[in-house]
Amino acid sequence: MKVLSLVNLTKKQTEKIQSISGVDLRVVSPKKVTPEDLDGVEVLYDWSNTLKDAVLKSDTLNWIQVVRAGVDALPLPELKEKGVILTNGSGANSINIAEQTLAYMLMFERRINLTAEHQNAHEWKQIDNYDEVYNKTIMIVGVGHIGTLIAKYAKALGMKTIGVRRTDQPTEYIDEMIPMSEMKARINEVHFVVNALPDTEETVGMFNKEIFQLMSKKAYYINIGRGKTTNMDDLVSALQDGEIAGAGLDVTTPEPLPSDSPLWDMKNVIITPHDAGNSVHYEERAFDIFKRNLKSYVENGEVVVNEVNYSTGY
Repeated sequence: MKVLSLVNLTKKQTEKIQSISGVDLRVVSPKKVTPEDLDGVEVLYDWSNTLKDAVLKSDTLNWIQVVRAGVDALPLPELKEKGVILTNGSGANSINIAEQTLAYMLMFERRINLTAEHQNAHEWKQIDNYDEVYNKTIMIVGVGHIGTLIAKYAKALGMKTIGVRRTDQPTEYIDEMIPMSEMKARINEVHFVVNALPDTEETVGMFNKEIFQLMSKKAYYINIGRGKTTNMDDLVSALQDGEIAGAGLDVTTPEPLPSDSPLWDMKNVIITPHDAGNSVHYEERAFDIFKRNLKSYVENGEVVVNEVNYSTGY
């Protein structure tokens, strides 16, 4: 079975893959890969647009494992039509994204985003209204691997957790799970709204003027999902008009955020350059997902974790 990896594997990782009986592994840099490298390949580890046409023409490719959680850059309708199995790296970045989400909340409540400015100005100055996350309510919209871990950390800090997703099936660390249809009716109850949604046809522009007006004026909006899920103009207006207390944004649309965006100068906004998913531990965790799936695929012809549902896009 030919396996093509576009990830530069370590020696130890290479040995682990080669130890799986029947695997013929080849590693090629995504910057150097050519369509010819896909000849006879059944399993592709990660994605490159250079291979798009070759993938769609391939008679042998049966499974693609991407490193990241998002798959919106791939030709999903065509892959679905071909019957290609698609798995992602969902969960590999849960720890670091959950930690960064907590950082936004703690910075806002403990005013660290403002005191950091005083440090830069060499000013020893306290600020009014220091608060706590303890006993606050967080609403997590999109409860998958990341959302569940955010809830776990929030509970450890004494917070109440409300989860929102397509179904209201109970999940550990979520005090109350509600369906998307109830989000608008409940969103005014919470202190933090965390957007952990993927980019799909249903989620584009979901957070808009109506949602921000329904939120409490004391609530913060945090987006660690996808930029397109937020109407940026509506968010700017909500912040300027005081409809919400502030925003923590790891993702925007477009990216990079234009230098003339008014968001840069707002003291109640924390902007990070889409780096919540970055961690020195990420690639090893993503590799573990691939290795587990590959072992099962070779032995049983099936993957066991993170198979993408083409109908939902995640």
